[in-house]
Amino acid sequence: MKTNPAFRFSLSLGTRLALNIGLVIALASLFLFVGLYRQEEQRAMQLINKQAESLLSAMVVVREWVSSYKGIWTASPGEIFFEEKNGYYLKTPAMVTKELSLLTDTKGYYRFHITSLQLVNPDNAPDTFEHHALTVFEANAEPFTAIEQGDSGEALYRLMIPLKAEESCLRCHSDLGYQPGDVRGGLSVILPMDEINASLADSRQSLAFSAAAIAALVMAALYFLTHRAVVLPVRQLTRITEAVGRGDYEPRSSLVTGNELQTLGDALNQMIVNLQNSRNVLHQRIEQRTLELAAISDVAQAVSSSNDLQTIMTDALARVIHSAGVDGGAVHLVDGERMDCVSSRNLQDHLLTCLNKLGNRAELFARLTAGETFVLTRENWNLFSENCADEDCPNAANRERSLALVPLLSRGQTHGILTLHSRAENKFSAETLQLLNCIGNQLGVAIENARYQGQVEQMAILEERQRISRELHDSLAQTLSWLNIKVEILESRLQSGSAEKIQDELANVHRVVRDACYDVRESIDGLRHPADSLPTSIAVWIAAFRKSSGLAIEYQSAGGDVKLPPVVEAEALRILQEALTNVRKHAQASQAWVALQIKQDFIELTVEDNGIGLDAAAKDGHFGLRIMRERAERLKGSFEAQARSTGGTRILARIPLRNYSRI
Repeated sequence: MKTNPAFRFSLSLGTRLALNIGLVIALASLFLFVGLYRQEEQRAMQLINKQAESLLSAMVVVREWVSSYKGIWTASPGEIFFEEKNGYYLKTPAMVTKELSLLTDTKGYYRFHITSLQLVNPDNAPDTFEHHALTVFEANAEPFTAIEQGDSGEALYRLMIPLKAEESCLRCHSDLGYQPGDVRGGLSVILPMDEINASLADSRQSLAFSAAAIAALVMAALYFLTHRAVVLPVRQLTRITEAVGRGDYEPRSSLVTGNELQTLGDALNQMIVNLQNSRNVLHQRIEQRTLELAAISDVAQAVSSSNDLQTIMTDALARVIHSAGVDGGAVHLVDGERMDCVSSRNLQDHLLTCLNKLGNRAELFARLTAGETFVLTRENWNLFSENCADEDCPNAANRERSLALVPLLSRGQTHGILTLHSRAENKFSAETLQLLNCIGNQLGVAIENARYQGQVEQMAILEERQRISRELHDSLAQTLSWLNIKVEILESRLQSGSAEKIQDELANVHRVVRDACYDVRESIDGLRHPADSLPTSIAVWIAAFRKSSGLAIEYQSAGGDVKLPPVVEAEALRILQEALTNVRKHAQASQAWVALQIKQDFIELTVEDNGIGLDAAAKDGHFGLRIMRERAERLKGSFEAQARSTGGTRILARIPLRNYSRI
């Protein structure tokens, strides 16, 4: 089960050290206390055992003394006696032993008891302990001990030794078959242990108190020492690390302990200095990267703010010079082995002259056009100045300390060269060159796009010329040829005097001239770019076409009146104009339907009519279908021309919007 950190009990380092060491000392004291107590308990048992052995030894001596005199005569009969003579009573060693036992028992000191498995006196019957000891004596005649509990609950120490048969003993026990040296019984002693147990209890209490006092004193001393030698220095180091964590690098360690903590404090001070230096360096790098990003952003803004290449290069050069902190520079376009300057700023004339002739330097120019960046200094200035006709150029190194030439690349091809010069030594570091190469790639793409845009415009002009040429060929040229033929016919008929036929021919000529004028107006309108959105431009154009042609046209638009990319709007309108022009000229239709749908990813333009059909109309209008297909496919779209099931033609053009953005 995991514990919630909020409910954990927190202790200081000094307290933890004191508690941990105190716990170790307490455990050690406990083991020491137990060991000492065990030793004292063993010594107490040894002492009481020695006392019991001494008492039994004394009793044995008394018995031997009595036995040596064949018994002892007393004036008092006592409880038992063996023989009476002349007022004296003979007592055997066993009797003396019994009387002494009764006497000591009465005094409360100790008690003897003599017993045997073969009794002469039933009063000497053995108890459980003695019976067990006598049984053991038969196999091993060694003293036997035990601790028992008395009737009143007190502890009793018991010791029993074996008694062997002697000549004096056979006087009373001859009928039992004993031989001298045989174990005929045992003598036991019972000693009370209350005093010993009380002494052991006092000793145990004293040991426990001493151990607790020692542990407490040691813990207090350890707490004081650890607090002074460890906790206070660690607290100082902790405050310093917390301050560093908050970004404050001013605190320093002042420990003078002469041990590892002082070494740690010195290392922490050095680490703070290193962190502060690293932070400063990092901030400088961040500021430098920020300036570089701003420079890249400025160049990108300059590239996107104008379509004129010279304006783009002029603005970009000014921003690069400011961002790089150099003295001047120039931008040259590369076309084969030619270099044309499109912009220069604060660049001396002799340097600009040498740069314009850079194409004559085969090695340097070839390496630049291969995409290699150069930094020219006094050491390698000859790469720039050799073969230069300018007399001042060889000495340029005395004035311009460094010159950077960066190729303007796009898709691996060099489209120009950016030149920057500085009077300071080592101005162009590796990071600065990396920035210049990045900017060079931007400018290279801008140059390529400008050239591509120019090519696109030229292609568009050529294509539009071809379209006008085809339309003039299909309309005005044929009409003029027909009129030329008709004029010749009219001239011949005027000479022959056929007035009626001349009147009919003049009506046809008038109609053809009117149609030719209408075709010219349509061509002029087709060259104009729509000013409004595509749905509005189509509606305006259809209204004018309906009025001039007399053709009934229905128009529907779906998707909203939105402004689309200009190229899409222009091509869609051209397709519609071509389609309705074909309907007017070739379909012989009385009705047409136009539908425009603007969707998320594409637009769909549909033109239908009820004319003579696709095959018949295509015989005369084959150029119109091809023009409409080419316009749709130029924008990655599709074009379909089908015959309607009810008669007439259906044209469908679909132009995608995924490659363009709505305006």
